[in-house]
Amino acid sequence: MIFVKKENTIKRLKIIGKYLKKYKQDLIVLSILGLISAIANGVIPYLVGKFFDAILEPSKIFIFTTQISAWLFFIIIWVIIKLIADIVDWRSGIGRVCLSEIVFSDYLVRAFSKILELPISFCKGQKMGDIEDRFSKAAKSLEDIIHSVILQSTSPFLSIIIGLIITFFIQPILSLALMVGIIIYVLILSQKASQLAEIQLKGHKAYNQAFGHALDLLLNIQLVKQSTAENYERKNLFKNFRIKGAKFWQEFSKIWRGITFSQRLIITFTQLLIFSFSIFFIFKGEMTIGELIMFSGYTAMFFNPFKMLAQNWQTIQNSLIAIERAEKILKLAPEEYIPENAVLLSDIKGEIIFDKVEFVYKKKHQKILEKVNFEINQGEKVALVGESGMGKTTIIDLIDGYYFSQKGKILIDGHNIKNLHLKFLRSKIAVVPQEIVLFNDTIKNNIKYGSFSAKDEKIVEAAKLAHCSEFIERFPKKYEQVVGERGIKLSSGQKQRIAIARAILRDPKILILDEPTSALDAKSEKYITESLEKLMENRTTIIIAHRLSTVKKADKILVLDKGKIVEQGRHDDLIKIKNGVYRHLYELQIGF
Repeated sequence: MIFVKKENTIKRLKIIGKYLKKYKQDLIVLSILGLISAIANGVIPYLVGKFFDAILEPSKIFIFTTQISAWLFFIIIWVIIKLIADIVDWRSGIGRVCLSEIVFSDYLVRAFSKILELPISFCKGQKMGDIEDRFSKAAKSLEDIIHSVILQSTSPFLSIIIGLIITFFIQPILSLALMVGIIIYVLILSQKASQLAEIQLKGHKAYNQAFGHALDLLLNIQLVKQSTAENYERKNLFKNFRIKGAKFWQEFSKIWRGITFSQRLIITFTQLLIFSFSIFFIFKGEMTIGELIMFSGYTAMFFNPFKMLAQNWQTIQNSLIAIERAEKILKLAPEEYIPENAVLLSDIKGEIIFDKVEFVYKKKHQKILEKVNFEINQGEKVALVGESGMGKTTIIDLIDGYYFSQKGKILIDGHNIKNLHLKFLRSKIAVVPQEIVLFNDTIKNNIKYGSFSAKDEKIVEAAKLAHCSEFIERFPKKYEQVVGERGIKLSSGQKQRIAIARAILRDPKILILDEPTSALDAKSEKYITESLEKLMENRTTIIIAHRLSTVKKADKILVLDKGKIVEQGRHDDLIKIKNGVYRHLYELQIGF
């Protein structure tokens, strides 16, 4: 089997070998079955040839008193061996399918589990459609290589070795002619392998990008329809799939068809050569008719695995490249949840200190926070105020440990956040985002997400506090009602209340609210505000404020402008600052 550049081939095969180690026992069993099948199939053409010799020249082939005894003997042996081969192939076929399906599912579990381990910075910088496409293609590719190439091809290639040994002892010259034909057959493919692999790599990349765009399109289908952008997006789809993607595979097909045509000519020429030499040897008395039939059988048997390999060549190359592309993600370093010399806490109070914190997004090389200083005491309610892009969300991400500051310190209860167990810290934080995230699952499971051991009565209690029960009870299945993808069966206000119920059930020490009442009507807002005020009691609460009317009761307001805290204090104090940023924003909102 000849692949592209040797170093790339070895690297890619090592990846496959790494996955196969886990299934060592299954592979040993299948290899034994493959060996039995190879021996059985390898001697069948020999028996067929001897059968015809037994009919044509019984005295030379076997010492029996009658002609019938010789050919009958070979028929019986042929039937026995053929049955053994068929039974073994049937059993190994079942084993191959079962193993390849297990490998497929195990790979997907490992791949998507890897995303759960990676930092949020990776996920925010990627198109999920691209990642999903990489993983699904890699899983299918691994399944195809194991089933169709490694396991299914092993037995035929072993049969070739057995057949070559038999033919060499019968007629060495014809055996060498067969070997030369096989070598030329493979060399034709290897000459174009590098060019084909390069085209395939470009094709994969183009389709990955196309699928990433297509998934974005589906996730934002309402915006597309609202903007009457169907024709615009249809043109983009055509450009991405048909023009950018398909052209590489069209180019690949043209080259590939030329290769397969050349290989067919090699097979035809080799068969012609075998027949010509065989006739010559038969007339010289150095070969029998049965041996000619035997060589014809071996010729077909020898080239069939290589024809199958040639037909699977595109699959092999696609598969190796697809697996390698997915492996680039799988070998990324996971998020470090427990740092060296970690401080292990039994609980937290919720005191937060930012000490000269500076932060830059590495990819953008843009400073988001500059020398940010503030303190939040246990149980305080603090609002973050500022125009979009001023650093409010970044502060929240830093408190959650999704990113770490390049300069300065962030302290939780006096401990540097870089020394804390991140999963433990996040378990003490609840977030109610402005854009609610719900799974295509039941209402109950969405409420208890992150609090998986919560009892039903606690879930119902949290739902009542968040004023969810009134609309939940109207559903036919109540708490077992499936909300649809991204909660499409619920209104914005209902999704907001589900998120609040989730936060109530979590019973956090630090509560983060991204304007949680922004999607509610006046009646619901009143109820939710009361519920939130109860939820915020004795909890450190950080509110990202978009409507400044909601932060009047905050213990402290931090005003951000261009990554700096330019003002901080209570509403009544900040509103008095002439030409102040907070006062300016407040007056803009109330219409001054």
